[in-house]
Amino acid sequence: MNPVEYCQSKVAQPGTSLYYSLLFLPEHQKQAVTALYAYQKEISDIVIECPEIIIAETKLQWWQEEISRLFAGHPKHPITQSLAYPISIYNLPQELFLKVIEGVTRNLEQFTYPTFENLVLYCYQIAGTISAMAAKIYGYQDQKTRKYAEQLGIALQLTHILRNVRQDADRGRVYLSQDTLDSLSISIEDLLAGNNNIQNLSALFAHYASQIRHYLHNALTLLNKHNYYSQRAGLIQAALCLSVLDAIEEDGYLLLQRQTTLTPLRKLWIAWRTSRRSQRGLIPKH
Repeated sequence: MNPVEYCQSKVAQPGTSLYYSLLFLPEHQKQAVTALYAYQKEISDIVIECPEIIIAETKLQWWQEEISRLFAGHPKHPITQSLAYPISIYNLPQELFLKVIEGVTRNLEQFTYPTFENLVLYCYQIAGTISAMAAKIYGYQDQKTRKYAEQLGIALQLTHILRNVRQDADRGRVYLSQDTLDSLSISIEDLLAGNNNIQNLSALFAHYASQIRHYLHNALTLLNKHNYYSQRAGLIQAALCLSVLDAIEEDGYLLLQRQTTLTPLRKLWIAWRTSRRSQRGLIPKH
């Protein structure tokens, strides 16, 4: 398996949301962005794969050194080997790769986030950085596009957290912020126990869905319509995200019982429609 195939197998297999988001891109952009998201997953999965903090810290330290090797022109890992060409062609900043590691390091040190602002910072470090670099690969003229991409990345990560709330609880982690839980009189212990009878549980998940929609709305208002087509992959991600939120709402916010997903056929339809609309300077429909 070569480095390109390694990255694709990690994050962009047929049926995945990323696969459909990148479907209508030129191959060189598709490979570059797939490598970015493979890096994101490789780093963020360290928390899951290494329950012992000392081992996780050792891995993160290795990755810090590997990013230095990447920017010095001597990458060892298949993911960084796939990133070598994109970082030189698109001038991707080293600091954004390191921010992903910084976010995961913070994640090791705490099992929840005191405030929603703390959670948003984590989402920026893990995902806003990746979306910003992806937007640079797609190309844009308006400098507000970077802010659009950061807001989009935060929304995507918050959606990931919302959809995976049960799986994270099963691993002993609650990413939903303490201040939001307190405002609805919900305890972390109840979430960790997977208690479906928690009062205000639907209100909690509806609140997060509303926050995600807010970030997506802010993102789209920052994107100049002249950049819609070049940024169509991000717009597809936004459209898929909105459709997931609709499905979660229609399912009654039963996120401690089951994970809400979209079928591959629906993802394909959303991707095709959003790509076509972007050519006409139209925002995504869901």
